[in-house]
Amino acid sequence: MGAFNLGAAAGSVIGSAIVAAGALRWTGLAGAVLSLIGLALTYLVLPRTRTSAKDAAHEASVT
Repeated sequence: MGAFNLGAAAGSVIGSAIVAAGALRWTGLAGAVLSLIGLALTYLVLPRTRTSAKDAAHEASVT
């Protein structure tokens, strides 16, 4: 929950800085870049498990 609030605050600061600079046409690009950064960070944080096809087949037959 804290990361969500931090992201919202950072987006507001960056967006208001862009608006104050008079570069309204760049707000969409800034939003897209921030979204991609969030997606990349989410990918890095999510746990990854490695299972072979043999292990997956065994788990499927057991359950």
